[in-house]
Amino acid sequence: MDKRWEKVGLAAVVLLAPGGFILGATLLANHYRKKRDEKKTDD
Repeated sequence: MDKRWEKVGLAAVVLLAPGGFILGATLLANHYRKKRDEKKTDD
């Protein structure tokens, strides 16, 4: 499946599902945590 459609599907779940905002916040936090950890290991 195209990456764009995966993102659209994820956005729909986050916005339309009950508790979706919690899911979205968790996914966002995990994304930035991974990014931060990768940056630490690069130094």
